[in-house]
Amino acid sequence: MHEISRYSLIRRCNGCGICSDSCSLLLNAGVSPGELAAQGVTLHDALSCALCGRCSARCPNNASPHTLFLTKRKAAVACSEFDVEQFRYLFPDRPNNVMAAYRRHYGIDYSDLAPGRNTGRCFFPGCTLLSYSPELTRGTFRYLSQRTGCSAIWTACCGRLLEQLGLEQRLEQHRQQLYASVREHGITQIVTACPGCYYDLQELFRDREIRIESIYGLLEHSSHTITGSYSIHDACPDRFDGSMGRQVRAALSRHGAALSEMPHHGRDTLCCGSGGQLSHFRPDLATELIEQRRNEFYRSGAAAMVGYCMSCVLKYDAALPDTPVYHALNLLLGIEPDYHGAKQRAQAMFEGPAGEQRWAAVMAD
Repeated sequence: MHEISRYSLIRRCNGCGICSDSCSLLLNAGVSPGELAAQGVTLHDALSCALCGRCSARCPNNASPHTLFLTKRKAAVACSEFDVEQFRYLFPDRPNNVMAAYRRHYGIDYSDLAPGRNTGRCFFPGCTLLSYSPELTRGTFRYLSQRTGCSAIWTACCGRLLEQLGLEQRLEQHRQQLYASVREHGITQIVTACPGCYYDLQELFRDREIRIESIYGLLEHSSHTITGSYSIHDACPDRFDGSMGRQVRAALSRHGAALSEMPHHGRDTLCCGSGGQLSHFRPDLATELIEQRRNEFYRSGAAAMVGYCMSCVLKYDAALPDTPVYHALNLLLGIEPDYHGAKQRAQAMFEGPAGEQRWAAVMAD
């Protein structure tokens, strides 16, 4: 861990246990985050963290326990303690990553809407949305094109996954490519649908006069009515600022939806189990989070769960087959969901002899 950050955590942590009450990893550690920082964390600990930030959001002294585990991941990659290459199927900067393979296999393509020379405002859906929900991606773009003059779909990745995997050098190279694309295509405004992309791109382009907008801040009131009661699952990247969650709730309420909150929402939201690639590293901990959310949803009395992060929506759609799960944009734009069963379709790609060949291609350098 960077020394300044490590000593800051040691100094700020008073061992109150508030953060541990929110996290199985910290609770089972048996010591405070400050003590963990002093003694050092293991790679197993680092890969057992969802990097969701809930511990940091709850800390009364503004410490950031989750950064302890992120920094360990980076250090483990740098010194080759962590063989991150075994997870290269996830690297978003590789042409053969698993999402790109899914798009190729199922004929999902946006080349007809690629940024041109003077793009101006473009739509940045985020990897998961554009891969697993093409109808919603195109439908959202049509809405933006008709009402805001949005002229293209930019299919790049914000790079968050590279950071979570500890790949600092690749992340910096990827960011340089994003800068170059903005200059090449004359992009001045970026509309995001993914909360992770929204906050990462805000930070990335903070000093470059590129305006980053949330799709939910651009939605106009329409005549269609949303009936029924819904419980909002907030996305982890939105927990500190909360602006996207507020926009989603306001938009759903304007359209007539009744909202019923789960106990953990907003700043205290639960991770869906996808954060920090927890599903890949510690599926047992991801399952614990899913079961907790399932129980909270049932107690809410709502008829359906709504997410505004497609990774969360896909996670619950696959893990909670008895729970209706919607992406907020499907409800707000009146577009039928096309992502049901996406996880199963992704898995089916790699079954049988042909699937083994596809997997070999994904893993090839």
